[in-house]
Amino acid sequence: MKHLDTLGALLSATARERQKQVPIRVLLALLVSWALFEAGQAGWILPWLGAVAVIQAFEILAMFRFRRAERVPARVDVLLALSSTFAMAALFAGTAVAIWNVDGRGLQGFAMLIIAGGLLTNVASGIEARSIFFVGATPYLIALIAMPVMAVLGSTAGDPVLTSLGSLLFIGAILNVYWRVHAARAAELRALGEAERRVQQAEGAMADRAAMAAIISHELRTPVSAIQAGAQVIRDDVDPAQREDTADLIIDASALMTRMLNDLLDHSKMEAGAMSLETRDFELSTLVSDTERFWRAQASHKGLQLSATAVAEGQWLKGDSYRLRQILNNLMSNAIKFTARGRIALEVAVEAQGATRDLRITVRDQGAGISPEAMDRLFTPFAQGSAEVARTYGGTGLGLKVSRDLARLMEGDLTVVSEPGQGAAFTLSVRLPEGVPTAVSAAPEPSAELRPRLRILAVDDHEINRRTLALVLQPLGVDLSTASDGQLALDLLGKQAFDVVLMDVNMPGIDGNETTRRLRASGGPNATVPVIGFSAGTEPEQVAACHAAGMTDWLAKPLEPGKLYEALHRATRPVTTEAVAAA
Repeated sequence: MKHLDTLGALLSATARERQKQVPIRVLLALLVSWALFEAGQAGWILPWLGAVAVIQAFEILAMFRFRRAERVPARVDVLLALSSTFAMAALFAGTAVAIWNVDGRGLQGFAMLIIAGGLLTNVASGIEARSIFFVGATPYLIALIAMPVMAVLGSTAGDPVLTSLGSLLFIGAILNVYWRVHAARAAELRALGEAERRVQQAEGAMADRAAMAAIISHELRTPVSAIQAGAQVIRDDVDPAQREDTADLIIDASALMTRMLNDLLDHSKMEAGAMSLETRDFELSTLVSDTERFWRAQASHKGLQLSATAVAEGQWLKGDSYRLRQILNNLMSNAIKFTARGRIALEVAVEAQGATRDLRITVRDQGAGISPEAMDRLFTPFAQGSAEVARTYGGTGLGLKVSRDLARLMEGDLTVVSEPGQGAAFTLSVRLPEGVPTAVSAAPEPSAELRPRLRILAVDDHEINRRTLALVLQPLGVDLSTASDGQLALDLLGKQAFDVVLMDVNMPGIDGNETTRRLRASGGPNATVPVIGFSAGTEPEQVAACHAAGMTDWLAKPLEPGKLYEALHRATRPVTTEAVAAA
């Protein structure tokens, strides 16, 4: 029965092809009438034409629904269409056999032409499916087999052996032609299907890109508006008492933009298969306590209770703690965002499995929960649970998608259990090797003073970045020079001495890495000066390329003032020590 449903979808092409063949059948019916007249069988002409007209009308009616394709055909429609095809073939094949049997008139060749024409028309109309072909071709094939049998029995003239071989060769030739044509048509349909699938994928990708552009444009306007408004307040100096709140607003808006851009970058890396993980030893209790401490203030500010499983110290694991922290931060951010009142729980469970540990971290909230409809698109990028959620909370919808992709990259998973009105529980499950305790080196004191009038050269092709560096370095009282490209930087470095060079990595023309290599090979007064590179590219291989070029340190964009100050201390401390020792 399922085969009939499949044939129903293919009969539309057959119906159109057989409609085109109607004039040929009418002409053939007239030729057969002439042959009957020549054979002295004029009495059969009217019955013959009447039979052709009835069966042709039956076929036209049976194939009508398939030509129109107004609805999905029923199985009875398929059976009627196939029956009309078989009836038409049986009529002409039987007539060919009858003409073959007329002795002494030389009509055997005409009978063979009828059979050959009938088989070829069925090759064309049955090209979509072998079943359709054999329904129409079987009467003709039976006629070809019957003709040599009649020759053997002596009912017709001709050499039985020659007739048998000719029939077999003709049957083989027709089947061979059909198989080739059918295979070519199948390959064509597969190619068309693949092309259509790719077109749909391209259209879907374009729609996704359009949705992404619309969402990102909308979401970026919020922090940009906050930064612009805050900067205007500070510039106008309307109320000095508002400066601290205004600065906090700008910092929070900048952090929001940074998280959004990081999610976009990570999503792009995932799609391109370019995301890589770092493997290092970390302590689980530190990861959990840091996460709880980071989000406790925000939860408390919203009136929520935040609890976390007490994890015993000394449980060391080996994996990418940075990416684990990123997943937990996304889950904690969502839990606090979507919970109006109640409690947020960070639950941790570890189970030993030989030399590995099964880690399960669940973030449980008491929010509104997730509807079954929203659950289907929960991990879809640039999608929210509903239009109301998007309007109320905003966001790009990338956080959960990136988090689950990261979990699966670690050969784990991120799952969710939720019912509307009952909150949600997101569980990160991952198996990690047992780690080795490592000593944590103390970070340099940011309060350490730089030596007076530090001479710094800042190299960046963007004026906004150069002005930002000047603003950030202004409290240190440094002697700052700037260059807008690598060649200008090399010219300045060849004329005067500097204590530190801040080098943008990605610049047009001579980039930061090439500029640093030429500086190191110059033998000039700044050939050994500390070079601190900074770039938005945070991949390990990109950072390694900076160090290989001769940079002594590296910072990620956007530059954080505190980290820049620490990098300057690291760059200048050895110089100060050597100067004291030399004295």
